[in-house]
Amino acid sequence: MKIPQLIHRTISNPTLAVSSYRKLMHAFDFFNLDYRFASGYSFPPKSVCLILTEKCNLKCSMCDIGRSNADPEQGGSSPLVQSICAGEEEMGLDDWLTLINDLSRFSPKPLILLTGTEPFMYPEILQIIETIVEKKLSLHITTNGTLLSRYARRLVALCQSSFGIDMTVSLDDIGEDHDRIRGVTGTFNRAIEGIRAIVYAREEKKQLFPLINITCTISSYNFERLEPFVDWFMGQKIPVESITFNHLWFKDAAHVTQHKQLFGGQASVAEVNAGGVDRAAIDMAEVYRQLQHIKKKCAGTGLRIHQEPDLPLQDLLLYYKEPCRFVSYDRCSAAWRNISITPKGNIILSPLCFLPALGNVKRQSFSSLWNSKAFQEVRCKLKKDRAYPVCSRCCMLFGSKPKYYKIKSWLS
Repeated sequence: MKIPQLIHRTISNPTLAVSSYRKLMHAFDFFNLDYRFASGYSFPPKSVCLILTEKCNLKCSMCDIGRSNADPEQGGSSPLVQSICAGEEEMGLDDWLTLINDLSRFSPKPLILLTGTEPFMYPEILQIIETIVEKKLSLHITTNGTLLSRYARRLVALCQSSFGIDMTVSLDDIGEDHDRIRGVTGTFNRAIEGIRAIVYAREEKKQLFPLINITCTISSYNFERLEPFVDWFMGQKIPVESITFNHLWFKDAAHVTQHKQLFGGQASVAEVNAGGVDRAAIDMAEVYRQLQHIKKKCAGTGLRIHQEPDLPLQDLLLYYKEPCRFVSYDRCSAAWRNISITPKGNIILSPLCFLPALGNVKRQSFSSLWNSKAFQEVRCKLKKDRAYPVCSRCCMLFGSKPKYYKIKSWLS
């Protein structure tokens, strides 16, 4: 993006300037200083993901949680599903509120993420959101959008400033094509109704936030239709802030074999998000061609287009053909930056991560565990090993790349 275009977008939507400033401040680990120079010690977490529930109401083809919904016998053995479901006793509402209060004491305060499963399946989600906003923690919600309509007015009312709430709605195609990928009829229409409900509620209150973003997972089901996907949103004039195209996060048989050869005695690993999609059928050259054309088409508009991970063509061609080969980055600093809390209070790096839980917030406060001996030992070991074979296609690895690499992509 050219500087004049950035200035024009900022003037036309002042919320963008505040949002960009927030992202900049949140990501002020440009050089990963604690990772580089501290022996296992970490600054406050940049983000904490609260996985409020084990439940999701869809049956997505490319996700082990969705595949488990479609076939519990087949999908229930997935390490991703087991990681989210592991533990003894569910977190009650009071447990979640206590955790949020604890997180609010960090300085700087972490970004709170509600994602992992479908957050709006949690019955008391509004009380969770109200407390997060009350504690002046920034919040990002990722949802499939199917339940969004019933919460739209309250969400807009709670979002008193652009520092409050950001929203990402996950959509993979248009209409029935989206529904086939998600395994449930009518999901696309319900998600669009939810987005429109947010827009109408914003217009009623004469405010521009919460911002609405779209994320689309590239798969063998939709890789040829990325450009029509963007064209549909532009044609409908639905005011979304950005569309991000995500590549698949997975561990396949090659990952498992190589990991066992190198680190077999350390921890067991298994395939994750490796079924349900024909990765070999994805023409990455065609994906790249479409993304480049989409970015040019949207350059003069208010719609931002992103790719995650943001890779050049030569790396994209390796992404699925050689899944054990590291591209772009080969050090994981997730244990210094991001953390997830499961529905039963376990502290894990990510549901995708094979490393075990590092504590439980039902038994001990998160703040007392963050730089505990157990955490510091894991960080030191992770720094020594840099990353593991099964890390090579994990979102946490690509998010570990120092943020000065991302400045250009923020402006694109």
